[in-house]
Amino acid sequence: MPANLPRIYHKKEERLRFAESPEEKISILKEMLAVMPKHKGTDNLRAELNSRIAKLKREAKKRPKIQRLDLYTVAKEGIGQVVLIGPPNAGKSTILSRLTNAKPDVAPYPFTTQRPDVGMIEYKNVQIQLVDTPPLYEGFHPPWLFAISRNSDILIGVVAGSINTGESLKKLLSLLEKGSIFLQSRDYCKDEELMPKQGFIFITRPNSNTLLKLKRKYEERLDIIGFSFDMDLGAIKERIFDFLGVIRIYTKSLGKEADFSEPVVLDKGSTVLDAAYEIHKDFAERMKYTRLWREDNNPRRVGVNEILQEGDIVEFHTR
Repeated sequence: MPANLPRIYHKKEERLRFAESPEEKISILKEMLAVMPKHKGTDNLRAELNSRIAKLKREAKKRPKIQRLDLYTVAKEGIGQVVLIGPPNAGKSTILSRLTNAKPDVAPYPFTTQRPDVGMIEYKNVQIQLVDTPPLYEGFHPPWLFAISRNSDILIGVVAGSINTGESLKKLLSLLEKGSIFLQSRDYCKDEELMPKQGFIFITRPNSNTLLKLKRKYEERLDIIGFSFDMDLGAIKERIFDFLGVIRIYTKSLGKEADFSEPVVLDKGSTVLDAAYEIHKDFAERMKYTRLWREDNNPRRVGVNEILQEGDIVEFHTR
C-alpha cells in the first residue's frame, strides 16, 4: 500500500538533510511523524522514523557535557517564520520594532540582542512571525543560530550601509555557508551541497552608489533591498508576504457562510488534499469529496488533486 505522504512531509524531509545536531534532527523527525497519515502504507516508515529518533537520543546522551551548548529554538507562529540575521550594529532590532509590535532593546552599540526576539507582522488578515537574532560574526556562530536560520521560511540578511558594506555582505554569506546555508532568491537554482535558503538582503541606511553596485553584483543570486527607517513599511510587508510563496483559501461549513477571518495558508501549487492535511491529518483521511467556489458564485465538485488558487473557498464533506 503506497504511503501517499502530504507535501508538508516532504518539505520537512528536505530540511532533515541539512540538520546537523542530534537535537535538531530529533525535532524535525517528530514533526514528520506528526504530519504522517496513519494507515498500513506508513507503518514501516513510522517505525523507521521512531527508530532513528531513539538512536539520535542515545547519541545525544553520549556526547560530552562540555559540548552540549544551550540550544535556543523559536516555535513557529503565524503563516510563516522570517528570520533576520547579520553582523553587529546592522539594524536588525530596529527593523523588528518597526515592522511589528515587539519592543526589543535598541541601542547604538553592538551586541544588544543576546537571544532571539520575536514579533508578529500584521498583513491584511494574516500574521507573519519575525525573529531577530543575536549578531553573527567570526567569533560567534553557534550551531543553534544556524539551526534557527535553516528552520526559517525566509532568511533576511541585514547589513549596515557603510564604506565596508560589500565586504560585510561577503562575510555574512561566507559565515552562513559554514552553517550549510546558501542564501538565494526564490528563482535562483544552483547545484550546491549547502541548503538552499530562500531570502534576500536588507542594506540599512544605504549609500545609493554602493547599493547599485551590490544589486548588479548579486542580481542573479539575490535581491538587495535598501531599507530606510522612514520608508513605506506597507510595501516591505507586502514583499515579505509575496516572497513566502503562499496562497490563502477559506473554508465553509455546510449551509453556512465562508469564514474569511482565519484563512488556511498553503504553498502555491497545493491541492485540495494538502489543504485537508493542513487542517488536520485525520480530517484528510475521512474526506469524501469537496465543493469549490472560485471567483464566481457557482460551486463545483472537485477531486483531491485539484490545484487551489488564492481566494478559493472550499467545503469539505467527510465520511
